[in-house]
Amino acid sequence: MSDKKHKKKLKRAAKKKKEKKLAHDQQQKMRNQMNMFDRMPEACNTCGEAFPKTREAHMTWKVAVRNKEQTVRLFCPDCLDKASKLVEEQSAAQQETEEAP
Repeated sequence: MSDKKHKKKLKRAAKKKKEKKLAHDQQQKMRNQMNMFDRMPEACNTCGEAFPKTREAHMTWKVAVRNKEQTVRLFCPDCLDKASKLVEEQSAAQQETEEAP
């Protein structure tokens, strides 16, 4: 009977250790993201337009984070539109060249 209790105790301890490690890893990830927030630029990386600190700007501007390179880039809606149009044009041109014999 004590063998069952011992196995149950070991199982609980392993589960608790696993949960503790998961919580620690999540906290570490959050700390890293908060440190990257300090690196956010004050203006668009493409055109240089200043970032207005309004709710609308926070919803429309895009922040690109590269954890490996430790870089944060900020893009305004106009530059995002230009970039998406350019990508669409390039993909359409690529499809035309692939279809041509």
